[in-house]
Amino acid sequence: MSQRPFGMDEPAHVDAVTHAQGLRALAGVGGALVVAAVLPYLVPGLERFRVWLPDEPVPVVRLFAPSEDEVEVVEAPIDGTDPLAAALEEPVIPPPPSTSAAADETPRVRIDPSELQGLVREIEDPSGHAMDAFYAQLERTALSSVAGSGHEGVVTRIAHFGDSTIALDGITMTTRESLQLRFGDAGHGFVLAARGLLPYRHFQVRHETDGNWRMFDLTHAGLSDGHYGLGGVQVRSASGGTSWFASDDDEESRVGRTVGSFQILFQRHARGGELQYRVDEGEWETLDTEGAELEDAVHRIDVPDAEHRLSLRTAGHGETRLYGVVLERSGPGVVYDSLGIVGARASRMLGFDPAHLRTELAQRETNLVVIAFGGNDADDNRSEDDFFETFRQVAHLVREARPEASCLLFAPLDQAERDERGRVVTLAPVPRIVSASRRAAEAEGCAFFDTWTAMGGEGAMGRWFRRSPRLSSGDFRHATPAGYRVIGNLFYRALLAGFAQYLAREDASAAPGDGVPAD
Repeated sequence: MSQRPFGMDEPAHVDAVTHAQGLRALAGVGGALVVAAVLPYLVPGLERFRVWLPDEPVPVVRLFAPSEDEVEVVEAPIDGTDPLAAALEEPVIPPPPSTSAAADETPRVRIDPSELQGLVREIEDPSGHAMDAFYAQLERTALSSVAGSGHEGVVTRIAHFGDSTIALDGITMTTRESLQLRFGDAGHGFVLAARGLLPYRHFQVRHETDGNWRMFDLTHAGLSDGHYGLGGVQVRSASGGTSWFASDDDEESRVGRTVGSFQILFQRHARGGELQYRVDEGEWETLDTEGAELEDAVHRIDVPDAEHRLSLRTAGHGETRLYGVVLERSGPGVVYDSLGIVGARASRMLGFDPAHLRTELAQRETNLVVIAFGGNDADDNRSEDDFFETFRQVAHLVREARPEASCLLFAPLDQAERDERGRVVTLAPVPRIVSASRRAAEAEGCAFFDTWTAMGGEGAMGRWFRRSPRLSSGDFRHATPAGYRVIGNLFYRALLAGFAQYLAREDASAAPGDGVPAD
């Protein structure tokens, strides 16, 4: 059979047959693709294979648009302003109050409307009085700056419990700094005696530990007697454990530059050892921690208000057990104890011995206890009623431990993950936890701050991740430093708004018919 010379064309009927076969094959492939695209819309369980959902960019078009993670998203309300933009900025802090009041004038504390710019979410208080104890003390602190007010050197103290979000001190540092700039710097407050490998920090305090420390934290429930100390971590050492604490040496810091007293929070017990301490480069002094029975104790060291460093070392003759060190200054002012317990669910608070917690809060003379859990609880697929019962028990524990103080439940940040389509979505338990926390707060006479809704609610972490500056970390469970600053500012403004309402109510009560709200 002879071959067709190279370069000569096939007959026309051969081209037609080949073309038809190609069209049939292409139609078959196209039909298979259509079936594959349609089936996920018809067969339950195949939803993740759908090529398009109504809330996604149109197919093909999205190939030419920036990816979701590259888009700067700003969620804006109806009036066109960005609700979180102001929270990235520092709150307005008014100048110090006048140093005296006229003889015929009753000193008053006033909140200027400019201080509430950027308020996104107010504190919820169905009873109308859950925060009264705290606000009354804050008013006395504010009046302490006015001569002739009848108040002098009053300190307001806050204890803020929570998980790793609080242990990182971003939220609490931001709120602490604003409150201290507004009402006075009374010191840093509580710092763990040692932190080991925990991702724990306290901003504007220099703190280092070394040597032989054994740690017992509330998260792992390592102590049968429930005596974990205020920060939920007890550390022990027979000898060789060292730790030091110093005031901030950053010249740009507006608070925290000086300290007027150190307090060592420790445990006396039958086998207590010797703890040595010194201030700056002074002589070492010995604190004997032995006692006939178990006792939560405080050793106070007063120093001139200035930059100082407290050094500790365990010296044997028994076992030393420490809870933490407090750095304070004389009032008036605010102290904000950041008490983050890394990895803890809300239920871990129930591991505290109630009498021990009562003693710790009484020693600190706490005026407001904030309970901020839920981030780790979001991994648990529990019912809202189950979450409610846990948070109610925790709130009850705190109320019983410090009935003189106000109590506030602080909802968790949005907790999210990427779904099978790559979208950042809120974990299903989060709304249940928020609702359960709100119910628990009301049931136990506490106030409630809806952090989740203040952030933006459903899907907030995904939007925060796409903002500029980025506010969410890549794990979608924690915020960036900028994000924590936003939350701290949102909470500060909410506290201030509630305080303004309290002052207005007090003014109206003092002068019936002439109640002029604090402006």
